[in-house]
Amino acid sequence: MTLARVHGRIEELFALSPGKNGGASRPAFSRAEARAMLLVAAWAREAGLEPSVDPHGNLWCLPPGDAPCVTSGSHVDTVPGGGRYDGPLGTVLAVEAASRAGGGRGVLVCAAEEASRFGAGTIGSRSMTGKLSEGDLSRLRDTGGLDALTARAEYLDALGGLPRLRSAPLERVSSHVEVHIEQRAALRDKGLSLGVATTIAGPVRHGLRFSGEVAHAGETPASERRDALCAAAETVLLAEELGRRCAPETTATVGTLEIHPNSLTSIPGTAKLGVDIRGVRPGGARRLLEELLDGARKAADRRGVYLEEGQISASEPTEMDGAMVAAVEEACARLGVRCGRCVSFAGHDAQHLAAVVPSALLFVASENGVSHAPGEAVAEEDVEAALGVLCLLMESPRGEPSVMLRGLR
Repeated sequence: MTLARVHGRIEELFALSPGKNGGASRPAFSRAEARAMLLVAAWAREAGLEPSVDPHGNLWCLPPGDAPCVTSGSHVDTVPGGGRYDGPLGTVLAVEAASRAGGGRGVLVCAAEEASRFGAGTIGSRSMTGKLSEGDLSRLRDTGGLDALTARAEYLDALGGLPRLRSAPLERVSSHVEVHIEQRAALRDKGLSLGVATTIAGPVRHGLRFSGEVAHAGETPASERRDALCAAAETVLLAEELGRRCAPETTATVGTLEIHPNSLTSIPGTAKLGVDIRGVRPGGARRLLEELLDGARKAADRRGVYLEEGQISASEPTEMDGAMVAAVEEACARLGVRCGRCVSFAGHDAQHLAAVVPSALLFVASENGVSHAPGEAVAEEDVEAALGVLCLLMESPRGEPSVMLRGLR
């Protein structure tokens, strides 16, 4: 019955807001995300928890009173046309673990985790841990020009009758465990059911703008061209080369490209690139960026093109709490679950919560490596293993933090 309820609730969330290509679409700070939060809040009430929402839009479902508790949870927003497990898997498992015994367990569902709407992810967790200000939110805009601050206000209104907290009650959290579907296929390839993250990569994001000269594609000799796109193309290929050279500890991706005038018969006068670099070693992403910028400047100089560049965001990798990692491994050993240590190049709420409370990030093996798409898949036995481990980590027979996690804060 337990696993049937887990899968049933995941499907219920998936069907709540149908999106493109058979996926689900619940954008950050949208009414669709709010509907999902309200559904989770109803499940949490059935488990004896008291749901409420903090000023940053995060859903807190805590035991009555003010005693400390272990929390678990993930998120419920999605990328456009996203899958059923990214976010909901960890959220539904947290509610299920809390329902198994009363006292000492809570559910924390962070808002606006996906970056697809505002170009910035983990907004709810970063806001409540002081990493994003109200001013920062006012500068984040979606493709329609709406800023994240206004979108959040509309989202909070859509949460209706949920009690509002004056601040995030982080003082009640003794430790936090986030469960998430793996977003590649490394665990399955190693014959593992679960993975525990030791490090979460720190992303460095940069914008580059190459400015040359628009000219006629047929009448302008090669020697007289100031082609902005060619300079940008050299930079794209350099990013690929550097990413391969620095793998597996650092990745580099050019994810956006805008050119003007974007005409088949015109030499591009401007080209704008968005670069995402992620590293799991301190300073690794910044060093790759400096090498990339040096190459971009040289490409621009060779072609008579002007280069402007600026930082979009930057952070260092997060080392997860060693005692929390050990607690996960101990729980897996007790239950006979095959678990291995890993790193995460994707960002997660746990990396920001780790700055204020002992936190763990637990991955459930992906069946096929598909992520952010309807084809996401996990094996039932791995979901069962994750639930068993989570329950053991959150065990609190006397309304206290788990024996395995007690004393970490």
